[in-house]
Amino acid sequence: MDLHGLTSAPLARRLGALLLAVAVVGAVALAVAAGAFHHGGGRWFVVTSSSMGEAAPVGTLVLTEPTRASGPSADLRVGDVVTFRPPTVPGEVYTHRVASTGADGVRTSGDTTGAVDPWLLGDDDLVGRAVALLPGVGWLVRGLPWLALGALAVWAVGTRLRSDSARSAFRLVAGCAVVLGVVSVLRPFVGAVLLSTTVDAAGRGVAHVVSTGLVPVRVAAEGGGHADLVSGAVGQVPVPAGASAVDLTTSLHLPVVGWVVIALICASPLIAVLTLGLPAGEPRAERGRRRAEPA
Repeated sequence: MDLHGLTSAPLARRLGALLLAVAVVGAVALAVAAGAFHHGGGRWFVVTSSSMGEAAPVGTLVLTEPTRASGPSADLRVGDVVTFRPPTVPGEVYTHRVASTGADGVRTSGDTTGAVDPWLLGDDDLVGRAVALLPGVGWLVRGLPWLALGALAVWAVGTRLRSDSARSAFRLVAGCAVVLGVVSVLRPFVGAVLLSTTVDAAGRGVAHVVSTGLVPVRVAAEGGGHADLVSGAVGQVPVPAGASAVDLTTSLHLPVVGWVVIALICASPLIAVLTLGLPAGEPRAERGRRRAEPA
């Protein structure tokens, strides 16, 4: 007798039902909160460029509230983070820091370069002032629709399998494939962008790079040096003198604890199966008996 199958199958089903209930309640609560926030004038945006550095790296979810740039009701201060539509490119939405304020409007700048932007913002240009910067959450917002569609497809296909064990195994493998597919397309964990190249006082080439991924990375130049960066950080990588092109490589740079966490995350499906098991399929004798019974 398969005692493991008898004991683990109900536990797995109860755990699955509990997780589903928690997910549904969380989704409803999040939808209600988002609706209330939007009704009150709030807006949200996902950072897609590296101009704000570590304050709002790529993949940050920015929550804003309405604000004014000038006049008696102006409440912006130097250092505030604002989201706006630049007068020169009204179709774009930027998130930068307030560099100066005045009766004629607001000037902004990004943290990465510190250079003041070439435009002057008025009330019509401002979308709002940032009330929350949530690093990494924007990646989840971008991937959530694809994850939801993938989960729906996996569930629909899985219902066509009659065996409990085959259905559970399919959903586990296909669910992991969906997550890996979304991650491989969005690439949220590792990335770097070359900002510029300069020559220092000693005549050596320097590549200025910024990390655009979620995890710490090491950016190295072939034949040169390297820089270790966290999400949104800007670093300088020495490059070979006289090089006509900069060849940079980016790799994970984690402490031992980080590698252990990644290993546990990757092994979590296997750990779940070894701990809870898969629901036992219908016994072969029972299947034969049902086939033999008259309709």
